[in-house]
Amino acid sequence: MSWLLEALAALGAGQRLMMGAMLFAGAFYLLKAVKVGKLVGDVLSSGAAYAIVLAVGAGLAIALGWIDPNVSRMTSQLSTGASAVWDAIGELVVDATIGRLTE
Repeated sequence: MSWLLEALAALGAGQRLMMGAMLFAGAFYLLKAVKVGKLVGDVLSSGAAYAIVLAVGAGLAIALGWIDPNVSRMTSQLSTGASAVWDAIGELVVDATIGRLTE
């Protein structure tokens, strides 16, 4: 970017033109960031809407007796799954984090 400013200065472009060009470029990148932020917000709001629908549906199914959840079995399975994931990648994550902190 500095080569562009040097080229404009060599051509005799005034400070106002250079400042305007920099503000234009800043506005362009800000617009791009806002578009990315809007996309992320849309994805998160869609995910929240699906989660709400799923929770309401599950609540109705449990209330009507269609599903009989066994909470102790679900928590033990969740604990087993989390333990398996931690055993598989936990040490790698800890080592990578410590390695980055010591650099």
